[in-house]
Amino acid sequence: MLQASPDDAFLHYSLGMEYVSAGDLAAAKAAFLHVLELDGQYLPAYVEAGKCLRSAGELQQSRELFEKGRQLAQSRGDSHMVDYIVQQLEGLAR
Repeated sequence: MLQASPDDAFLHYSLGMEYVSAGDLAAAKAAFLHVLELDGQYLPAYVEAGKCLRSAGELQQSRELFEKGRQLAQSRGDSHMVDYIVQQLEGLAR
């Protein structure tokens, strides 16, 4: 499907989630970051990329992506996602 639609952010996001399921966090991180290159408004990619970066020990970059995602969620009025991202940010402080 990606060959037919190489710029489809959802397909790249789905691929990233498959990489997460397979335990390949480096490939997942690359897929989620590519989603954000394609569509900087794709909120779930901020969260998933932040999680991958956190798992890789890249805490500052993780924090930056979570914060961008939080700002985007807040601008959309998505309080549930804001709360979830705040929890992720708090987890980085531990």
